[in-house]
Amino acid sequence: MTLPATERLPPAGEPLIIGIRHHSPACARWVKHSIEQLRPAWVLIEGPADFNPRLDELRLPHQLPIAIYGYCQFQDQDTPGIGAWTPFAEWSPEWQALLAAQRLNAETRFIDVPIWAQTTDDEDDDRGSQHYHQRQQAMMAACGMESSDALWDHLFEDESQHSDLPRTLDLWFQQLRDGYSGSPQDRQREAYMARWIAWAMAQNTGPVLVVCGGWHAPALARLWRSVSDTGEPGLPEPLLPGAVTGSYLTPYSEKRLDVLAGYLSGMPAPVWQHWCWQHGQEQAGQHLLKTVLTHLRRQHLPASTADMTNVVSMARALAALRGHRLPLRNDWLDALAGSLIKEALHTPLPWSYRGQLQAGTDPILVTLVDVLAGDRFGELAADTPQPPLPQDAFRELARVTITLPATLTLNRFDAAGLLQSQVLHRLAVLDIPGILCQQGSTLALSGDGEEQWTLTRPLQQHAALIEAARYGATLEEAARNRLESAMTEAEGIAPLAAWLQRAALAGLSAFSLQLLARLEQQIALESEFEQMGPALEILYALWRHDTVNGMRDAAILLTTLRAAIDRTLWLAESTGLIDATQINAHLHSWQALCHILRDEQNHPQADDRLVLLPRALAVLERRFRAADASALSRGAALGALIRLEHPSADAEAALALLATLPSARLGEALHGLIALARHQLATHPAFVAGFNQQLMQLADDQFIAALPDLRAALAWLPPRERAALARQVLAHYQLSHLPEHLLQTPQPEACAPAVFLRHQQQEQRAVAALRAWGIL
Repeated sequence: MTLPATERLPPAGEPLIIGIRHHSPACARWVKHSIEQLRPAWVLIEGPADFNPRLDELRLPHQLPIAIYGYCQFQDQDTPGIGAWTPFAEWSPEWQALLAAQRLNAETRFIDVPIWAQTTDDEDDDRGSQHYHQRQQAMMAACGMESSDALWDHLFEDESQHSDLPRTLDLWFQQLRDGYSGSPQDRQREAYMARWIAWAMAQNTGPVLVVCGGWHAPALARLWRSVSDTGEPGLPEPLLPGAVTGSYLTPYSEKRLDVLAGYLSGMPAPVWQHWCWQHGQEQAGQHLLKTVLTHLRRQHLPASTADMTNVVSMARALAALRGHRLPLRNDWLDALAGSLIKEALHTPLPWSYRGQLQAGTDPILVTLVDVLAGDRFGELAADTPQPPLPQDAFRELARVTITLPATLTLNRFDAAGLLQSQVLHRLAVLDIPGILCQQGSTLALSGDGEEQWTLTRPLQQHAALIEAARYGATLEEAARNRLESAMTEAEGIAPLAAWLQRAALAGLSAFSLQLLARLEQQIALESEFEQMGPALEILYALWRHDTVNGMRDAAILLTTLRAAIDRTLWLAESTGLIDATQINAHLHSWQALCHILRDEQNHPQADDRLVLLPRALAVLERRFRAADASALSRGAALGALIRLEHPSADAEAALALLATLPSARLGEALHGLIALARHQLATHPAFVAGFNQQLMQLADDQFIAALPDLRAALAWLPPRERAALARQVLAHYQLSHLPEHLLQTPQPEACAPAVFLRHQQQEQRAVAALRAWGIL
């Protein structure tokens, strides 16, 4: 590449500030050429300044793309952390600047404010985006381009225009920035970068070359002169005190470099940019045709040799029409779309807009975009410094023979499955992306032990492991510390018990006395009956079944569990009105209590009795007889007694309770009864007949008012029990010859209670007319 002599060297006493677009091959060539021509003593690059002491890590034999991941986390879990990537591809101008500076032994520095110290102002940022967008739209209109990426390619990526690149780049960025001083974040970053430039110039050891985003270049050319303090800039302070900051190298992916994937500083089609960098535009077109043809035929999409010949002719014609010496990216893509797609399109071409592909995009276009987005991940060199946690996490996965990505089905009751489950749950405790349990028991150590996991390797996974390293050096230590931190900060019994369950699933035995004592304290403070159900389930499952962590029959957990049962019984007698949103939670607590009481009833000789059964039964009996208690609570208490086969509780008692309630509360009571004793009641002919008689005695408006709660109550019945109930109802009306599904068919959505009432009234008028005529 040959450039005019006047463009090779900056004026005496001036730095050469090169404004670039990130990941532009044309800008990368210009940066590489400028460093080789100028041979600067200093190369300053827009990048996180906190990584300067470790620049040698970037010179290890990595496989690109990679990124510097900078983060800021807080001990307070309620304060969201901050994280950002600074990615490098082979064709990134910043990467070529690093390589060229290394070859010339130039001093290199990153000069940008780290992400954890950058200020934000959404309102001013919006104004900056609007200014940028308006200027870009004006330039697109002037050049007749439909997208900003097509305009950039037209102006800068055409290899025939390289001799004019420095001048046109400067003019382009000046026009973009002209008239806008920048957002608070822009001004903060530019002031910091200007200090670095002034410092390097003050060293007076040779030329200074600066590589920065073109948006900042006009401001830096002006600001560096006004810097009074020419000492070496130190790192800024984090925005919030108590922050844990850091930065490490991580793998990056080609797809995440794509501007169409949401990376606004990127370029479209990373694979195309890679071909252009390595082979030039002419051979890049040949690689594109070959790769697209292979993928289309692999997916059985139409792509004949004649089509490809037509693509070449059309691409060259479009290039000539648009003033390009060789076809550019959009010339090839438009030619492919025009040659391969025979039907009318219902969505715009994907390269004419940014963001996710619109629904209904033609499969051929989807394939084109996917091919050019790439699927490669970078790899770090083997001796790249890393915090110990990511390495240990992947060692643990290898130890239990798990390879990512995968879809894994395991069983916790199998020795190998248990080890796999514990490692995966430890990763889940740390909120590591890509580790998702799709199916498994929601209660620790219950069910059939089968779990189904979907395991992927998203870009954020490595970064999340880096952030989680603040909890510990090994996966087990980090997960345990994360659990203890979460349990210490949790408020209320339900979150505490949930964290205990996650600890059990993760195979972590460090249930400290302090934490269990705190749980017992929270139990004593709990004032809502609805919060006790999950806690009872979890504590009881651990105490009964957890042999892995040594919690089965543990005396300390027994004390906590007894306290939880006592508190539940006390709260059962003190509940007032129940909010509609708390109905399921209320019934959940009754069910958990009833389950424990049934176990106690079945093991009367156990030495480690959890509760004095007569006392608990007395509480339930008082509750269902309490006239001032909610109908839902009374029904649930009686349902629990029926399930426990208490002498005073049977179908007749249930009918007697329903008979004493107003019609508006009938459905609530039935809801409680069915939730706790559905099998005993729904299969009892006397209860079905008696309840049917009570319903027949309701007036129409009373029945309509009770209908929503009645439906909710019967929703507790699984399909088989609904079928059994339907058979009983048909038999009661001597209609056993009819199929059961007639009573199980869901009502149409349009049949709301008001509509149902109107239809019922019309039916009654018809029946009255028939009687008047003597037909009925």
